[in-house]
Amino acid sequence: MERLLRDELKAVNYMLPKKRKNLKELLNEEYPHVPLRDGSAHMFRYSELQKACNILGDELCGNLLLPIILEMRPELKEVVAEVEDPIAIKLICRVLNINEPESPPLRLYPIHLRVLRQEIGTLLMYAISFRRVLGEEL
Repeated sequence: MERLLRDELKAVNYMLPKKRKNLKELLNEEYPHVPLRDGSAHMFRYSELQKACNILGDELCGNLLLPIILEMRPELKEVVAEVEDPIAIKLICRVLNINEPESPPLRLYPIHLRVLRQEIGTLLMYAISFRRVLGEEL
């Protein structure tokens, strides 16, 4: 059962990036993008990259890996996306004008996701994840 679920999650998440790039690197590209596992490319809006760099400052721009992966957690009772990366959390909290959590993950609800899609939508990607299924970590 666990193997079957793992295989299904791989299929669902096939559109995720092969490799993520840092924000500074993307700002230097003529056509900012990352390659995806399915062979296509995820393109970024240059204006959103600039906005992120302005929010974070030059020092953190080199450390933010993009796209930010929003981990959707279907085993939870409500629609929730989680973010683990501390620099991504800092950016998201500043965009949303909310306080940073004391420790990761940052939990995002539909109202947050709507604002993020409007403000920095091309900097985000969604992944489906089950943390605990049948009592085991996946």
